[in-house]
Amino acid sequence: MYTSCLVTDEEMRELKQHGSSGYPIQFYVDELYRFPDQTLPLHWHPEPELWVAEGGDVLAQVGSDTFRLKEGCAIFVNTNVLHGFRQAAPDARLQCPNIVFSPELIAPAASLIYQDYILPVLTDHRIPCMILERQRGWQGELLGHLEHMFSLFQEDSSPCLEMAVQRTLNQIWQILYLHREEVPLLSSPEHQHLLQIRTQKMLSFIHSSYHLPISLADIARSAGISKSEASRCFQACLHTSPVSYLLSFRIRMARHALSTGQGTTEQISAACGFQSASYFCRMFRRYTGMSPRQYRNQSG
Repeated sequence: MYTSCLVTDEEMRELKQHGSSGYPIQFYVDELYRFPDQTLPLHWHPEPELWVAEGGDVLAQVGSDTFRLKEGCAIFVNTNVLHGFRQAAPDARLQCPNIVFSPELIAPAASLIYQDYILPVLTDHRIPCMILERQRGWQGELLGHLEHMFSLFQEDSSPCLEMAVQRTLNQIWQILYLHREEVPLLSSPEHQHLLQIRTQKMLSFIHSSYHLPISLADIARSAGISKSEASRCFQACLHTSPVSYLLSFRIRMARHALSTGQGTTEQISAACGFQSASYFCRMFRRYTGMSPRQYRNQSG
């Protein structure tokens, strides 16, 4: 299943159901080059994920940390962790395979296996993610199992497909469990989850209200926090200020509108929340190096 869009709710939780209740696992290929700015935006889901950089390097953001995934490397993203991916080279055409799954496909939540071998990973706040490199012994073994699982999904005609997938997932999880403390563990203070939720709420507010005349106070109010705390959250998670993010998001939406022929420059300026067309043109040139007209002609 190829993906080039992402739907989230007001707190950036992904709305897509991954698999079915009876078979809770889904295989995807994320075509990053098809996303705006070649970026799969920040989101989260209650299921763990295994994601492979295929076709080039990827900048992976997990919480407030950013990692460079070399081509062929993978990342395990733990449950309920804010994450997103961006192509390192804008002109690449990355198609990145991944699986999102419920650990209950391995064992029921009430079982001894779940309690002893699954929960210790899911609930370890020092493991928001694991970077997996092919040349590192057990990590290469895990990636071999993951590639086998991808091939099972792509063939889609293997006998006892679901059992083969479950068996391979069990092998992957056993390796993760046995070696979970051999990867660098990240400190995750108690306020990290609150930081994530606050940032999610503010991002959602900006994404739904960018066309309106909103201020830093409005952004902070959407998360029930002060302006200084809003700025701290954005610096920690996005390494920018709320107002700068708002402006860059408006420019991103304007670029999309210009490239798809949605109205005049004046109409797009107003629709993206700019107070005047002249200010819009100045900011657009600052961010893109060209005027809105030049950008539209180039896109056409």
